[in-house]
Amino acid sequence: MFPRLFGPRVFSPVQVREVAKVYDVSFRYEVAHRPGGEGLFLCFSCGVCTATCPVAEVEEEFNPRRIIHQVLLGDRSVLASRTIWMCAACFRCVAHCPQGVEFANVLQVLREMAVEEGHVPSVWKQIIEDLDSRTQRLRRDFIASLWEKRAFTFQEYEDLWKERLEGGRHGEGA
Repeated sequence: MFPRLFGPRVFSPVQVREVAKVYDVSFRYEVAHRPGGEGLFLCFSCGVCTATCPVAEVEEEFNPRRIIHQVLLGDRSVLASRTIWMCAACFRCVAHCPQGVEFANVLQVLREMAVEEGHVPSVWKQIIEDLDSRTQRLRRDFIASLWEKRAFTFQEYEDLWKERLEGGRHGEGA
């Protein structure tokens, strides 16, 4: 009756498989179920986060609304992108969001997932390793100085903790 103006309306099985390779529907639930990602589904893409973001103002590639959209679509490639590392964590997006989405916390979840999956930029890996090796000595020295200043022997500390654990929080009994 009417000609199809926009082409076929049904996807072929091949097209569906191709889309499924790119988008992982479970990804959004993985993010939302982690501490910090709980508010993900509250976002209705108004763009206030991007409009108030000082980083988005100077870095065209950084767009909080786009990042949330990618997560909601199930686009795991966001974990490998450099944009999730650009946030300055100023929380202006959180302060202005009408839905109360804590984008900075969602971004922290994405960063944690990126680290778990090995998507950390090599420069960051090197910086972290350098910091860790440099601070390792400081940590050892700090712990050693605390140990030297201790008022009890190790056995006395152990006995004290056992007594506290058995006697409740303030020694009043369990």
